[in-house]
Parts: sequence; C-alpha cells; structure tokens
Amino acid sequence: MKIAAAIHDLMFSSKVNAAAAGQSVVWLPRGAPLAAWATEQKPDVLLVDLGAQKNSPVDAIRALKSAEATKQILVIGYIGHEQEEIIAQAKAAGCDRVLSKGAFANQLPDLLRAPAPA
Repeated sequence: MKIAAAIHDLMFSSKVNAAAAGQSVVWLPRGAPLAAWATEQKPDVLLVDLGAQKNSPVDAIRALKSAEATKQILVIGYIGHEQEEIIAQAKAAGCDRVLSKGAFANQLPDLLRAPAPA
C-alpha cells in the first residue's frame, strides 16, 4: 500500500511514521500544490491535515475526488473537533474519513493496516 501524507506537524508526522510500521510514506514537500502532488504520487491512502490552510486541503480533495485518475484514493483528513465548518467542507468535498486530531492519532495504526471508508 502506498501512503502519502500532507502533514507538516512534527508530532503527527512521527505518529504516522510509527504507525506505518515499515511501510513507505511519501511526504508532501513544503509549498507543493497538494492536488498536483497527490496526482503525481498516486497513493492508495492520502493523509491530510485539514487545518493546513496553506495547502488548500478542501479544494485539493475536491479536485482529487472529481478526477477519474484519482477519485479512488482513500483520503483521511484530521482537524480539531471544534472546526465544524472545515469538517463539513471536507466531507462535502469527498474526504472519505474526517477525524478529530485525537481520533486520528488513536486510530492511525488501524487506518494504515486496513483502510476503508467509514
């Protein structure tokens, strides 16, 4: 399984690496456009920090889910539970799973073992 991560938070990056358990993770370079990068990488799973507004994550998810070549990518986003507007926007854009930061951290090993939309 190819895992891609659009995460620049050091704490969550280390959690992803630990949960990946030896699987390779490709990381979004700072400043790279998220949708174009994910299209090029063609991951099975894309982990997205929905709070990283510099990456325009909601717009990128919408673009990925509307394109034939990338709509099958499983997109798992996380954000603080109080960010209700962004949560609703991400779901409307097609994000397969939207989790609070705590739920993301707790469920990460399972999400990377057997990912499936909820």
